Amino acid sequence: MVRTCDYPGCSNKDVADSPQSFHRFPVTDVALMKLWVLALGIHVDTKVEKIKKLRVCSAHFSDDDFLSTCPGQRQMKKRILKKSAVPAPQVNKTVAYQLIYEA
Repeated sequence: MVRTCDYPGCSNKDVADSPQSFHRFPVTDVALMKLWVLALGIHVDTKVEKIKKLRVCSAHFSDDDFLSTCPGQRQMKKRILKKSAVPAPQVNKTVAYQLIYEA
């Protein structure tokens, strides 16, 4: 079964040669998990059991959200998120357009 990114509108797939890394919700840190839920526009009352199954691909994080290798250290095989990383919020494009162009 091929996993896809659960970020709204994203169709990235977790396949062998994918340039994306896929990340689980931080369910053990309730405050951080709520930030992820809000960023993706998921209802705040969604059960943790369902949230545990969701994944977000690396396209929705900035480069600063990932751990970097130190000089002299081998390149990491997969990108690892910092503990404080939160996906970029899902923006309602219609509302954003109205705020920018109709103001």
